[in-house]
Amino acid sequence: MKKVIILLLLCNWVVMPAHSSNVDSISTVYKDGEFVSYSQIRVYASDSVSNVVINQFVNQMCYDLDELYKWGLKGMHLDNEKDELLVFDFKTTAYNAKSNILKGGGDVIVTGITKIPNIYIYTKLSEKIHSNGRKDVHLDLATQNALLKKLNGVFSYVPFKNKSGYYVLETHIKFGWFFNIFITKSRYKKIMEWRIKQLIRNLKEESEKRERNLK
Repeated sequence: MKKVIILLLLCNWVVMPAHSSNVDSISTVYKDGEFVSYSQIRVYASDSVSNVVINQFVNQMCYDLDELYKWGLKGMHLDNEKDELLVFDFKTTAYNAKSNILKGGGDVIVTGITKIPNIYIYTKLSEKIHSNGRKDVHLDLATQNALLKKLNGVFSYVPFKNKSGYYVLETHIKFGWFFNIFITKSRYKKIMEWRIKQLIRNLKEESEKRERNLK
């Protein structure tokens, strides 16, 4: 399978209710070793279409990452491309439906310094559907490793009005002590923020394309 490390960073969001406003936005704060990012985008599609897109994204994230690269992860440079500091080269992904654990494994390279092989990330997947039509997808780090001390969060679709709503992502991440030395807030923004924006743009584009095809 293709590289999944940044996918897991992007898709593991804090376990707390996401909120929305009328402004497309992204922001990151850093406190006590923890990076907290919040992003949202308006999507002009019906609740049913937007929720189908979320379902497809989650299903392909678990079972068919190659297909997900064609639309959900397009333009995100996840296939072993180099960043200023880190190279992510994760090679396997597997999902256990009984335990709801998603596993990704591979190597992380700190450019010009070291390579840490065979890092495995285990995250727990859960979903919640609210009475107002909102859907939350939770992913939480199940086991700490050399790369990550904390990784949890929620991705939500929040209905709005007139066949529209918001995709909302909120991420809480703490890196292991070694990586924490090198990953400053500015470097984190360069590695992660633009990818978060691209991810929700991809979801928006897919939802709105499907809505247009229904007319």
